[in-house]
Amino acid sequence: MNEPTLDKFPPKVLAKIGVERAFIVSRLIVAAERLQLFRLLQNKRMKAEALGRALKIHRLYLDVFLNSLVSLGLLRKANDIYWNTALTQKYFIDERSIYWTRQYSKECVQSYAALNLLEKTLTSGRSYKSIKRLHTLNYTEAMKRDRHRAEDFTQMLFHLHREDAEALTNYLDLSERRAVLDAGGGSGVMAIALAKKNPHLRTCILDIAPVCRIAAENVRRARMSTRVATLPGDIRKQLPAGYDVIMFCDIGPISKRLLENAYKSLPAKGLIVLVDRYLSKDGTQPLDRLIGQFVASSVRPTTWADMVKVVKSCGFRSVKARNEHGDLWFITGIKVRPRTTG
Repeated sequence: MNEPTLDKFPPKVLAKIGVERAFIVSRLIVAAERLQLFRLLQNKRMKAEALGRALKIHRLYLDVFLNSLVSLGLLRKANDIYWNTALTQKYFIDERSIYWTRQYSKECVQSYAALNLLEKTLTSGRSYKSIKRLHTLNYTEAMKRDRHRAEDFTQMLFHLHREDAEALTNYLDLSERRAVLDAGGGSGVMAIALAKKNPHLRTCILDIAPVCRIAAENVRRARMSTRVATLPGDIRKQLPAGYDVIMFCDIGPISKRLLENAYKSLPAKGLIVLVDRYLSKDGTQPLDRLIGQFVASSVRPTTWADMVKVVKSCGFRSVKARNEHGDLWFITGIKVRPRTTG
């Protein structure tokens, strides 16, 4: 799935967008997404007045808002009638789920709020949440308390990571493996893809109960219920045995303790798999992971090289790191056979 980056916009539109305007322009697009304007216009044409009523946009700003999107090449207009352009249909409808529209656009607004205090963040060393004295729930508690948020966030990731899952299945040779534990497996997109590619394999998604319920629905829709299981639990505690592959895919910082738990749970010659957008060796890429520190996380991202060192320090051998897909890194390691005495 491609991001609707500025290079997709018509050159005549790009010529109008400088650094100063880019912030405002991107916020207009986020507003259109949050209001679900593009979805309302899917396969139809509507007058401005009808759009205003449906989306509850005040008449004072209705025309200028719609005309700004026309100027950006996201809407077409004729005789006060508006409709989506081909670019909008491709990047905001065909390649986006409703979960993306609801959850990701909400996260964008939170990012704008955080960036309003960027100078204070830079000079004080404090996060946006600390400066504003905001108390936010951690991932686990937020998913448990809000069923709708859990669904939107989890399903957004399911659609977002489908290409990543395909890349992983093409990279991993699991012909000699029999069971995969996807720790923090979320939507199940990785576990489902691996099971489809390897008919002999059984996979299991380990995550908190609310997320497992959503993953189970994805497994059912994929018709993989006999091959892909869900297991409610806490990945920070002891990991279940019985799996010769343990994966951690895009779950944030992976501690040495978590890797040590995986090492204990794996049998001899068991495989560890880490999938994430780690920083480059010099720490300058990818950009989204770097700027994410200013809007979402106070935990510093790690480089792929540093992660390799941690994996090796836990006892894994034949550790490999490959950048196989975009900014995505795959790190694998093998548990050595236990030493024998005698």
